[in-house]
Amino acid sequence: MCGGAQGRPEPAVPYYSQRGSVTMKGTVDAKRAELRNHALYDIGVTRVSALAAVLLVVSIIVTGIVAYSITKSQAVKKLKENDLAYIASSIAAKIDGSIERAVETSRLLAEDRAIRDWIRQGERLEAGADPLAKIVALKQKFGYDNSFIVSVPTGRYYAENGALIDVMSRNDPDDSWYYSFLQENNPTRVEIDYNHVRQDTFIFVNAFMKDGSDPLAIVGVGLSLKELSAKFGEYKYGANGSLWLTDQTGTIYLSDDFGQNGHNIRDFIPAATSGQVLADLNGKQSVLDFRGPDGRMNDLVTYPIAATDWTLVVSVDRAEATSFLRTIQVQTAAAVAVALLFVIFFFYYTSRKLAEPYKRAIGLNMELENQIAARTQELAEQNEKLLDSLDYASRIQQSALPAESELGEAFADHFVLWRPKDVVGGDFVWVKPVQDGHLVAVGDCTGHGVPGALMSIMTVSLLNQFAQRDSDAEPDPSRFLAQLNQSIKMTLHQKDKDGLTDDGLDIGLVYVTRHRAVFAGAKFTLYIRGAGGVQEIEGSRKSVGYRNTPNDYAYTSAMVNVDSGDELFLTSDGLIDQNGGEKNYSFGKSRWRKWLETGAGTPMSGQKQHLESVLQSYRGDEPQRDDITVVGLRLL
Repeated sequence: MCGGAQGRPEPAVPYYSQRGSVTMKGTVDAKRAELRNHALYDIGVTRVSALAAVLLVVSIIVTGIVAYSITKSQAVKKLKENDLAYIASSIAAKIDGSIERAVETSRLLAEDRAIRDWIRQGERLEAGADPLAKIVALKQKFGYDNSFIVSVPTGRYYAENGALIDVMSRNDPDDSWYYSFLQENNPTRVEIDYNHVRQDTFIFVNAFMKDGSDPLAIVGVGLSLKELSAKFGEYKYGANGSLWLTDQTGTIYLSDDFGQNGHNIRDFIPAATSGQVLADLNGKQSVLDFRGPDGRMNDLVTYPIAATDWTLVVSVDRAEATSFLRTIQVQTAAAVAVALLFVIFFFYYTSRKLAEPYKRAIGLNMELENQIAARTQELAEQNEKLLDSLDYASRIQQSALPAESELGEAFADHFVLWRPKDVVGGDFVWVKPVQDGHLVAVGDCTGHGVPGALMSIMTVSLLNQFAQRDSDAEPDPSRFLAQLNQSIKMTLHQKDKDGLTDDGLDIGLVYVTRHRAVFAGAKFTLYIRGAGGVQEIEGSRKSVGYRNTPNDYAYTSAMVNVDSGDELFLTSDGLIDQNGGEKNYSFGKSRWRKWLETGAGTPMSGQKQHLESVLQSYRGDEPQRDDITVVGLRLL
């Protein structure tokens, strides 16, 4: 067989890479099977069970910690919002009760007619037995530490034992309370006073006894702070708590610790906290916390005393107030421990029960995998045989097609871009020297792959027969196409409308001499690039060999004058139809013509490289859709 074509490039994905992937997959599968047969694989269930047990154990521990934290948080919140206020209100109620009782007693004493008459009559000792007996009885019967009568006319101070112990004097600082109360002219007053004569600090409740609108006497009762402090200590919450009764400056008048009386509250709480406390000592209830010098957390509440302008300050050690949380903590830890033991036992038991069926499942799975591996190996062998067959078919096709050297002898400057979609393809290039020129054809047979390759070999064989048979006649490409159409129809039994096959090809055939080119095409176009630009010579609209192409279909030839330096191009539709670009459109005739218009004057080898680059850039990652063949010839 004579004729020639340029060298055929390898397909985009070489067949030997597919064979290699099958071999590699078999190796990976073998390694997997080997790993799964390892003895350690049987402990998979135990590991899964252990992991689940650990997750549950961690969940239980976290749940216990979170539950305890929430309980502690709510307990502290309840202490601040409810308990402290309740404790303070309870203590304040007791203090208010004692003071109100003392106020009421002092008022009753101020309204006593016998005492009023006795003072009006000049406080005669022989007449004072009954009035003085009443203040003596207040201490003995009602538990007051002091009771007194101070006569305004005489300034005499009668104590709870009925004796005269002092006479008021403006020069005596200890008597300032008396003159201050006279000046205020209020019905009652509660005050704290240190009495040098009694050597004690008292809470006194003073009441005015009047003769009409004129002051007659000041009477009242008193409570010793020493005894009240001891009683006050019974009210406090916990061993480390504190109780203070203060005025608005923070001076402590009463404390559960008698030694703190007379001090300021700033001496016993941090400076930052004491400033806030002093700001709240204005009849307002507030709650805050602080950390003491020992590092222990304390909660503090200020609570106004209704009967006075004093404020009760209650400090509670948080750990003591929430001591019940220790019991909850122990109980929670015990519950978590029991739950952990139960979980460990449960998963130990279930893992042993699950191990046997899981091992059986592994055995069945291994058997199935062995079957799959055997089937995979069988398919791999068949695939390798198929690839070997395709490889051999490719060599046969390349041997049947014209060699590159013959095209090079006809056209010194040329290129052939041949890219089959698969290992073999349906596109072909054919060249034949005849008389004073050469016949050059590019064909695109039905489909691609093996069917297309068979069609291409048959077509090349028929073209060679026609060229040899008509070697003495003037070459006419249209006559060649007509003969090819009839021969394919006869060979494949496609003269009738019905049949097993309907195969054929599109082809462009040009007879090229030094000064002219005669072209006939079956759905093919000849492109001529010369000094005047790019010229298109359209072929006939019918393909060759198909059932819908008439047996006697007349293909037409077109003759064009050419000069030295003109370039001729033939391309199959694989280039035109290749999709790509941003919108995934076909490469198209307009883009192909634009490429033709920009490559004039470049050597054919350079044009081939440029076309390959443009095509690859446009195609990107899109797969090749069809066989691609482009032939370029330059006339010398």
